[in-house]
Parts: sequence; structure tokens; C-alpha cells
Amino acid sequence: MFRTGHRTDPSPSLDLPAPRATVESNAVEPPAVPTVERPAARPAERSEAILGRGVAFDGTLRFTGTLRIEGSFKGQILSGDSLVIGDGADVNADISCGSINVTGEARGSLTATRAIELHAPASVTADVTTPSLIVGEGVLLDGTVRMRGAPARAVRHDRPTRPPEDSSA
Repeated sequence: MFRTGHRTDPSPSLDLPAPRATVESNAVEPPAVPTVERPAARPAERSEAILGRGVAFDGTLRFTGTLRIEGSFKGQILSGDSLVIGDGADVNADISCGSINVTGEARGSLTATRAIELHAPASVTADVTTPSLIVGEGVLLDGTVRMRGAPARAVRHDRPTRPPEDSSA
């Protein structure tokens, strides 16, 4: 039935070695390319915006993230985040933000839920309401200041006592 040594298949028989699973090479690997890690992208609600020099805006402004004003603004500003009024800026507004940092000129009212910082050469003519206020040397501040937030704690300053003076001597 089966005969050995006799082939009826017309295709030639090739005795090839079995394929190897790994590849060997004498090629030199290129040096590793340094990678630069980039900071994680900020969420969209943490945007930063600038109202630049030479820009004038009248109206109501609402924003999230940080807004830097370097131009002129008149109206109302509302945000739970950070407002920066830069050197050279002219702002006449009722402002209510999480934090306010002023180096320029501000008039109206400034209300912050976290803090207000005034740095020279700031000129502020406003009613200021905040739980934390920093006023740098050289700042002009004219208005009322209300510190709202955690009540101030009484601090006791002990003074050294002197012995009573002898009046008979």
C-alpha cells in the first residue's frame, strides 16, 4: 500500500532547518533618545487669561482659573478663583473673587473669600473685605477694610514685672 522511497508528489522536497524564534544581530543599538516629561495638562476650568495692555473692557466679567488684567476694566468681576491686577492696569469695578493680587490701580470694592495681596506700586481706593490682607511697603490704600472669616484670637503679651520702687530712699 505505501511504498518507501517513491514519491508521487510533483513538488520538490526541501530540507530546510526549522525556523528560529529569536533573531541575532551584531548591529550596534543607537543611543537612547532623552525624553522630556511634560507637566500634566491643566483641566479646562483652570484656564489662564490675560486682558492685555491697550485693551479696554466695560461690563460684567465671569471667569474660572486665573485672570490677569494689564489693561483697563470698568464694571463687575465675579469668580471663585484668582484675579491679578498687574502694574499699569486701571480697574474701576466691584470685584468678588477667591483671591485678588493688586500691583496696579484699583477703585471700587474688593471682596475675596481667601486673600487679598497689595504690592507696590499698587494704588487702591476701595472698600476691602477679606479674611486675609497683605499690604506691602509703598502701597497706597484708601478705603475701609473689613476682615471677615475666622475670628482673631486674643494674644496675651506678658510683660516683665518690676519690683516696686522704694520711695523712702
